[in-house]
Amino acid sequence: MPMSFGIFGKAIALFMVVAFALWLIFTYVFTSDRDADYEAERIGAIEMVVSAVV
Repeated sequence: MPMSFGIFGKAIALFMVVAFALWLIFTYVFTSDRDADYEAERIGAIEMVVSAVV
């Protein structure tokens, strides 16, 4: 049996789809920038081993 939510339900469904797509794009862009910054900081870095002996 098909369900119908009317014009208001269609508007909410469309809003949710658009919001989800924008959220995916937003998180992809900023996660990619953060990962790129992290990799740029690591290039040429020297790893130091710190031991706390008291």
